[in-house]
Amino acid sequence: MLYYIGMVLAGLGAGVLIGALTYVTLMLTVVIMSMFAFTAAPVLDKVFKE
Repeated sequence: MLYYIGMVLAGLGAGVLIGALTYVTLMLTVVIMSMFAFTAAPVLDKVFKE
């Protein structure tokens, strides 16, 4: 019985770990994309203003 409880907890732990890694990856992607957007904004303003 203890074996099955351990397997269930290990599966839950693996799922939580993968979910956390996915969340962190998405947040870093959003931060990097916003950095590119804020950096390119003045250049794009000059291009589209003319």
